[in-house]
Amino acid sequence: MACKTDPNAGHRGISLILVDKGAPGFHRGRKLEKMGYHMQDTAELFFEDCRVPITNLLGEEGKGFKYMMEKLQQKRLEVSIKCQVLAEEALKEALNYVKVREAFGKPIGNFQYNAFRLADMATEVQLGRTFLDSLIKDHIAGKSIVQKVSMAKYWLGEMVNRIAYQAVQLHGGYGYMEEYRVCKIYKDVRCLSIFAGTSEIMKLIISRAMGLNP
Repeated sequence: MACKTDPNAGHRGISLILVDKGAPGFHRGRKLEKMGYHMQDTAELFFEDCRVPITNLLGEEGKGFKYMMEKLQQKRLEVSIKCQVLAEEALKEALNYVKVREAFGKPIGNFQYNAFRLADMATEVQLGRTFLDSLIKDHIAGKSIVQKVSMAKYWLGEMVNRIAYQAVQLHGGYGYMEEYRVCKIYKDVRCLSIFAGTSEIMKLIISRAMGLNP
């Protein structure tokens, strides 16, 4: 947990503390029902006069905020990877479907409007892959990619939502059915432009790196 160990020190008063299950004053509340990401539990956590031994301090006292900021670059890269992979999967589901679903005697993918829509989707997905691969390479090399990973987190988070929307649309009514994988993908991607920093926060980081101060 990120805790204020010195409330008067601002961000320098935040420390990371490990809280074990069963610690006095700590208990888990109800499981929250989410739109997507059903494979991952999300629950309320309550701390009422919770006490843990001093040995549960993670790292140095007062450096919790610094530790979290250092790892945000990697966290946002991780989310960017999820965005890209799910965009590729949504595109694959759409492409497979339009090749077998027929209307007026031919596959719906052969209608020019649908073919052009898929071409747009494939182009966005490829652009995302190219940018992401370069970021992964730079991160492995130990380079600072704060501005670029913020761009990736913002753009890929919005892109995967666009791709998933179009994939569902191409499925027609079937895309709204839980039995189709594209429906699950559509629900799961919605959170990707929110957690680890919303698209708006990413734009703030990008603009400040450009010398602006919005």
